[in-house]
Amino acid sequence: TDLCLASPPPPPKRQLVTAKNIGGSGHRFRVVTYNILAEIYATQQMYPYCDFWALSWDYRFQNLKRELEQTDGDIVCLQEVQSDYFTSHIQPFMSSQGYDGIYKQKTRDAMGMAGKVDGCALFWRKSKLQCVENYSVSFNELAQRQASQMGLNPRSEETAQFLNGLKKDNVAQLAVLEFTNVTRTTAGTHNRVCVVNTHFYSNKDHPDIKLWQAWQLAAQVEEFAVNRNLPVLLCGDLNSTPDSAVYDLLGSQTVHPGHPDIAEAKDRVLPDARSITHGINLASAYNTVTGSEPTFTNYTSGFKGTLDYIWYTSDNLRPLSTAPIVEEEKILKYGMALPNTQFSSDHVLMLADMQLGGS
Repeated sequence: TDLCLASPPPPPKRQLVTAKNIGGSGHRFRVVTYNILAEIYATQQMYPYCDFWALSWDYRFQNLKRELEQTDGDIVCLQEVQSDYFTSHIQPFMSSQGYDGIYKQKTRDAMGMAGKVDGCALFWRKSKLQCVENYSVSFNELAQRQASQMGLNPRSEETAQFLNGLKKDNVAQLAVLEFTNVTRTTAGTHNRVCVVNTHFYSNKDHPDIKLWQAWQLAAQVEEFAVNRNLPVLLCGDLNSTPDSAVYDLLGSQTVHPGHPDIAEAKDRVLPDARSITHGINLASAYNTVTGSEPTFTNYTSGFKGTLDYIWYTSDNLRPLSTAPIVEEEKILKYGMALPNTQFSSDHVLMLADMQLGGS
């Protein structure tokens, strides 16, 4: 007989934590960001503590669907979306729930069969939003461009080393979404938002490469959105903890030259720290609402910490509430870490209710 897998209980409901002094007349919307763990990485070698059947895509997809349904986002940013399953599972499901979306896969070759490569997917609720502009960022292309701007000889060993250090196949998506339901209270306020969805390099031993990616992405966002006074949401798995140079750069527009991520850099890909800056007024939604980042957003047997964020431009957007991440006791009820039979990614879903403009 075929193996019959029972469904786990529904995902726990998460009570929102509300910011102080909420009000104003701008559009309100919910944004979700979630690294859903691509099938190509969901192996027994990576997660030996998780039952093999609970790592199967068919099982995990049922859990992921229920989480996404329950959280009911207006804008949904997903990372580690596998190309073949985007086409066969995720896009059809999100479409059935009333979303349109776009996809950008990493710039590497597939792992084996076609479609076995992950990327980023960005969805928006069709009844509330429409996409008026979008483009994707390839960090490989930005590395190539920087090498040209630096006047490096394309055939030299130095250039090959420089590009080899930076070309890690990561990508980002930028989309300008426009609210379609303009009312008397929202008329005259901002009715567009630029949403950035990204997944930075994962290797913990190369924080300088992640810093380079953050710096380059900020430059793209500044040119694309900030110069047009578009509110910006920057979501994703930045593979960087709150004590990282990436976090410092995004939150304070600069990095201290003595930061360990720079001082101990191995790759020699960064310029002088004083030139690693940007001009975007970014704040973290969770930090603003709750006073700190979550204790963790990634929880495995080898690592527990915060890697995922919802950043926003504080001069034209504000968070109204965030959903606390699932408590550690609830995770441990179903296994020693993530993923497990109840929670089907090694990351947790993050959610914030936001307001455009406001006062």
